[in-house]
Amino acid sequence: MRRLGASGPMIVVVVTLALAAPAHAADPEEIDKRLVYCLGQERRAGLAEAAVTLGLATPGAPREQVRLAGRALTLEQWRSARPGDFDRACRALMAADPDLRTTGEPGPFDLLLTVLLPVVVGAALAMATTEWRAAATAGAQAGGELNDAALTFAAAHREFLAAWRGGRSDTGALEAAGDALAAQIRGVALARPSWREPARLLAALAAVTSRSANDWSNEALADRAALAAREGEAVAALTARVGGVAVRLRRPWLPHPTMRRADRHGKRAAT
Repeated sequence: MRRLGASGPMIVVVVTLALAAPAHAADPEEIDKRLVYCLGQERRAGLAEAAVTLGLATPGAPREQVRLAGRALTLEQWRSARPGDFDRACRALMAADPDLRTTGEPGPFDLLLTVLLPVVVGAALAMATTEWRAAATAGAQAGGELNDAALTFAAAHREFLAAWRGGRSDTGALEAAGDALAAQIRGVALARPSWREPARLLAALAAVTSRSANDWSNEALADRAALAAREGEAVAALTARVGGVAVRLRRPWLPHPTMRRADRHGKRAAT
């Protein structure tokens, strides 16, 4: 059930309904009862009259036959040619018999549809609702923590660049924020093994932090503004991409194919 995600219980409901209804409709015992009743000698004329009354055929001669497209047919031949019409007329004839209107002992399929199936459907719907809420809550929490870590790293990077442009190059706060962001991204990778984007984000984050760890003290003051602008743009792009992942974590019921898409030189991940 967990591999199907929050939609798993709903799939169970649909499959259960799809399997149960046809089984009930095709109950061999019920079909045999209708045939014995409607094709009994004393009711054959009544069945033919029911077919004519319902507009399913025209009167035949003798009265126990019908005509279809001008061709005289026995009731057995009519059943072979038009089983749905035969079944409709037979059911109408049985419904008109007052002796058959009393409620009898329910069969196994009636018990399934009237007692067991509602219980199964209700339990599956309750499970689906519970799992959906749990997945939505967990996704909202994970997305919020990931986004907060990205914003904290971006703020630490801005402070680092401002200090570096002024002649200082302490990377302690930046490294701590980078480690925290990397831990959050690795958590997403573990929770969503088919997503390729977390691995790309980790690579982009490593590139930014490794460049920031370089000794830029030899850079001319006049060139530092341009270098800081480029690094700031790189971190802004990284933050935006992390934010996109955070948004998708808050929507666990959607497939998110862009998270699985490989880069230009890679292969698509298995879904």
